Amino acid sequence: MNHVNSSDWYNSLRKEFEEKSLSIEKVNRRSEYWRKSNLDILEDFVQDTSQLDLLDLNGTCLYEPDLIINGDILELVGQKSDQVVSIIDVIADEESFAKNYFGRLEEKSQKLIPRPLARDNTLDPKVGYVLSFSDSSEKPLIIHNKTNTSASNLFQRNLMIVDKDVEVTIIETGNNLSVFNTVTEIYLGENAKLNYLDLTGENNIFPKISHKFCDLAEKSSFNHFGLRLNTKATRTEIELHLNGQGINTSVANVSLLNKKSHYSDENVLINHNAYECKSRQVFKSVLENDCTSIVRGKIYVASEAQKTDGYQSSRSLLLNESSKFLCKPELEIYADDVICSHGSTSSSLDRDSLFYLLSRGVHKNKAKEMLITAFISEALDEIEDESIKSALSNYIDIWISSFSDE
Repeated sequence: MNHVNSSDWYNSLRKEFEEKSLSIEKVNRRSEYWRKSNLDILEDFVQDTSQLDLLDLNGTCLYEPDLIINGDILELVGQKSDQVVSIIDVIADEESFAKNYFGRLEEKSQKLIPRPLARDNTLDPKVGYVLSFSDSSEKPLIIHNKTNTSASNLFQRNLMIVDKDVEVTIIETGNNLSVFNTVTEIYLGENAKLNYLDLTGENNIFPKISHKFCDLAEKSSFNHFGLRLNTKATRTEIELHLNGQGINTSVANVSLLNKKSHYSDENVLINHNAYECKSRQVFKSVLENDCTSIVRGKIYVASEAQKTDGYQSSRSLLLNESSKFLCKPELEIYADDVICSHGSTSSSLDRDSLFYLLSRGVHKNKAKEMLITAFISEALDEIEDESIKSALSNYIDIWISSFSDE
């Protein structure tokens, strides 16, 4: 069914993609990309938000917002509202510049890994925004995701375009339990820089699927930080295309889970397609009470991508025997002058360090907090802005204190 007031270009695109979707492998347990994943995330996504008590489910809130996503409604506030256009208005606009971008990265990603849920989103977005940046800004753009109990199971579609030589920071907070499936397509021009902090993964009681695709031009930079704080069931797919010389990227994630049977599922593919590019992947998981963290991180290096520097680290801290960490690091390299490495470890709290702190009179729970904080610090160090890193570190420290008390 076509969207009400949708444009000819979107209707044509939708028809084309709907036909192509027949060849995309569906989610199943035999699929390599879904092996070991919890497929209940698909079966349980139909949820009723009308009876929710939102007092304890607001998600992470660090700053006053510039844009609020309230279920299927966009609320523009602050001075930066002129940068924002509703994706629904874009779909209805025959002359929208976004028609040259919408769906193109999602289609590109399907050639490498089947992503049927991203295609479903392309065919039926219900809410979302288009952000276009032509000037740099020192102040972050704050997007707050607020649950609207009159809406549920929405597909959210976002598009971000950062022009040449422009630097911006985006921080997403809240969680918007009304949304089930999100796709964000990002285009960075030459020498552009985007710092993106996704802090929407706190106390999500419903399953959440998130996709981010980013196309990077020469000398651009993309830094992504994700946070999962007792999210019930989160699956994130990130794919980066490094298409020009001298690109720098960083993808970091922290998962802290201790509620029974909660899990996070992080999947990253970084495609080095050009000369002398750098990428970093840093994942830290702290798990307890039958929780599971899954990390699939892949570095692909094309034959022309000489002088590639790729780094990947996936580490977990298992606080009891029932928690699980499943990791699949991958390197696929077709160039011979590269530096690429990956490592994965699972461990418990260091007994010597714990004994040392206890012997100095530190309470057991406080000692546990200190060791957890030290463990995740490497991922937090990927955040370049010191004020943002400090604010987020303080927030996580407070959260960990309740984590340790449970």
